[in-house]
Amino acid sequence: MTTRALKLLPFVLLASVLSFAVQQSAPAADAPQSSSSAKKMEKQKKPVVAPVEDVNAFDERAAAEVLGTLRDGLEAHSQRLLLSAFNPEKMDGFLTFQDQIEAYFTRYEGFRVTLRIIQTSQEENRGVILAEFQVENEPRGGGRISHRQGQLRFELEREPKGWKIVDMNPRGFFS
Repeated sequence: MTTRALKLLPFVLLASVLSFAVQQSAPAADAPQSSSSAKKMEKQKKPVVAPVEDVNAFDERAAAEVLGTLRDGLEAHSQRLLLSAFNPEKMDGFLTFQDQIEAYFTRYEGFRVTLRIIQTSQEENRGVILAEFQVENEPRGGGRISHRQGQLRFELEREPKGWKIVDMNPRGFFS
């Protein structure tokens, strides 16, 4: 044998051993199998499919996302972010509500929000949230922090970009 052949011999032997090992570990197609090994093979063949979520279904995750937008809008002192949780075309009296939010943001320079979802449900094509809100309002120019607490009921409809609030009760909570 040549020197070159001797250098390649370990690689050729390794490849042969690996090939043989693979053949021995794979069951032959016509070899009888025990029922437990057949079941194992069958499970391995089935593709794993994640459950498909119904994007139109309203659940606590969707509710938390919408209420998170409200909280983030208040705490960031961003009227635009807060109002992005609402659908102005479908909410009766939205312009009055928008003016109320503007006055609220003008009166206070900072907010701290604590909220807790009490209940979520879906009624036909609308999602409903009942939530407990606590807001600490920091007045503009200093002064005592005021507190506001109450249960709010939100009705939401599914839009192309997610769930949007179409009604809120009581409307005067942010005034």
